[in-house]
Formats: sequence, structure tokens, C-alpha cells
Amino acid sequence: MKFYSQKNIALLNADIHLHYANNAGRGRDNVTVTIVPIGTPRRSNTKYPDTEYYTQYRVSGWAGNVNVPTDDIEKYGGLRP
Repeated sequence: MKFYSQKNIALLNADIHLHYANNAGRGRDNVTVTIVPIGTPRRSNTKYPDTEYYTQYRVSGWAGNVNVPTDDIEKYGGLRP
């Protein structure tokens, strides 16, 4: 699914925290996606303790548009209304 300029995405069984990189050379993987338990505070950087997140990976984003795999959103129950 495509998201625009969001930092937090609320799912039914988890939250997704997005961290955007603004440094040169990160063209193909410039957004870090961290899937965390509901209510976990978003950190200012991507260095979460291992016990504080379910999974973390990088995707590409451009001008605030980020594509988060639909499979991951469905795995954690879909978007919270």
C-alpha cells in the first residue's frame, strides 16, 4: 500500500514506524520500516532494542511516497479504522 508523508501507521495488531533518510547514496532503500507492538513510542532514530520490534527492513520512497508491502499490513490485521 502507498502512504504519503506518514511517520506512524496504525494496524490492528501492531504499529508501523517509518523513518526517512535524507542522506546521499540511499536511493533504493531510503525509508526504514519498523513494525512494533501497539503503543511503542516512535524513536528519533532506527536503533530499536531487539525486544521492542517485530521486524525491520528498508524500502524505497520518493517525495514522501512510501510503498509498504500489503502482505505485511495483512499479516498484522490490516489498517486500524
